[in-house]
Parts: sequence; C-alpha cells; structure tokens
Amino acid sequence: MEKPLVSVVLCTYNGGKFLAEQLESILRQTYKPLELIISDDASEDDTRQVLKLYEDHPAVHIFYQAKNIGLTSNFAFAAAQTKGALIAFSDQDDIWLENKIEQLAAAIGDSPLVYSNSLLVDEAGNSMQTKLSDLRNMYSGNDSRGYILFSCVWGHGMLITRKLLTQSLPMPEVVHHDIWIVFQAFLNGGIIYLDEVLTHYRQHSHSASKTLPEKKSERTKEYRYAIYQMKLSWIKLMQQNERKEFQPFYQRLLKLYEEKDQKKYVFPLLIFLLKYRKEIFQLSKKGITSQLVEILKQARGEKP
Repeated sequence: MEKPLVSVVLCTYNGGKFLAEQLESILRQTYKPLELIISDDASEDDTRQVLKLYEDHPAVHIFYQAKNIGLTSNFAFAAAQTKGALIAFSDQDDIWLENKIEQLAAAIGDSPLVYSNSLLVDEAGNSMQTKLSDLRNMYSGNDSRGYILFSCVWGHGMLITRKLLTQSLPMPEVVHHDIWIVFQAFLNGGIIYLDEVLTHYRQHSHSASKTLPEKKSERTKEYRYAIYQMKLSWIKLMQQNERKEFQPFYQRLLKLYEEKDQKKYVFPLLIFLLKYRKEIFQLSKKGITSQLVEILKQARGEKP
C-alpha cells in the first residue's frame, strides 16, 4: 500500500549558522514520500543564501516573506502550503535522526498526534547527557489538566494529522502554535508518546525557546507578573475550548487564578491545587516536596 505524503514545515529567521545541517538531516529521512515546506521570515543574516542552495531540490518548496510577519503568522502561511496527510514541524537548528519520520508515521495509528523523545545537545552538537524525558513525564492520553503548567511535547518532536491541523485553525496569538496544536490534540482524541530519541535538540544562546529552567536572578517581579498574565490568558483559552466534562474544573481554576491580581495570597487557590495535585503535576518530574513548593508559589498574589 502506498504510504501517505508527509509534509515537514520549517520556518526560518536568522538561522543560517545551523540551517544546512538541519536541512540535510531532513532530506536524509528514510521515509518517502516527503516534502519540505520552508518559509523564511525576512531573515537578515545568511539564511537566504543557505536556502538558495536547495531551491532546485524536487522535495523542497521555499517561500520568502517580503517583511517580517512573526512566528505565528509565518507558521500559518507555511502550514497552508502543505499537501501531506501527515505533518511534522522542524526547528531551524536541530538534527533529525534518519528514521525519525519513519518511526513516527508507523506509531501514529488513529491518534491525531504522536511525539518522540529528544536528546539535548550543545551548540557544537555534543550530547548534554540529558533527554527531554529526564525533564518531564512523557504522557499518552487526553487529560489536558497536566498541560496547564507543564508540557511534555515540543513542536520539533511531533507528527500530526491534517485533520488536527484543520481543527487547530485559526491559531490564537497568545500562545505558540505548537502549544495550541497539542492542546487541540488533547481535545480531539489524545496524544501518543513514542519512547525513542529521534531528534538532537540543540541548546544555544540564540534558541527561540528555553528548555532548561531560567536562573533565579532572571525572575524579577516584573518578569513574574508578565508570566502570570500569559498564564492567565492561557487558562482562559483552555476554559473557553475545553470539553463539557472539564468545565467545572477550568471555570473554578480561572476564577481563582484571576484573584491573584487582587490579593497578596489566594488561599482557596492553594486548596484547589492541593485537591487536584496529581492531575496538575502529571507531566512534571517534581517530587511531592517540590510540588508543594510550586503550589505555594502558584497561590501567591502577582500584583505588579
């Protein structure tokens, strides 16, 4: 039986330093048929020079934005160009193992989303002796409550169906596209974890996102309040879209979380989080003591 086409979506922006190595790892995939959709968001470094070397490759389709439109809009544009029944997302600076798509496509089954493990590597590509599974509980299922504070799915590690992509549109601006897609997968059948390292996930000073925790010195009062506002927006979005069975939980959580902006400490939120501790921390590696510390922190007021 003929295999379905897999589309790989790669959004670039000032990523010339590591881009060629990532492109080669994608084009070496054992899975066929495969297409690579690239949209460059008006890079100002040598990214476009690197991409021009691949313009004649039959599996590669490159688009150049005339001006910078931002990650979410650029991703939405690139995703709209895909033709595959299955869709994968690529960072511009990682390294894929050759059998990554082959294994994910074989594992997805009837699920809308499957994701795999990754090895953290440094700027030179050397192992940091840490896997994503060392940082999170890798979860299979459809309970989104653990997704409020923690994630176990990174965009670079997942493969989704075209149906899930359609269900994820339009994409809200308040969260990254991959976070939103994973949430939609929770709502539409659940996620599946494949316990295989299939990506070398590069960590460096110019990474678009941080995987390892920030230093305490970075956590100023203004920073904490900004994080609170983002988390509040996220909880509102989850509540607005969640299934009926979880509405009492999310409505109560939202009400209590809003009180953090009015009080020095929200004791009812503390009690609520203790009641649902197992569900909220199901994606976290924190022990009980660390969970209690986190709950105390979450119940603290966040006035600027």
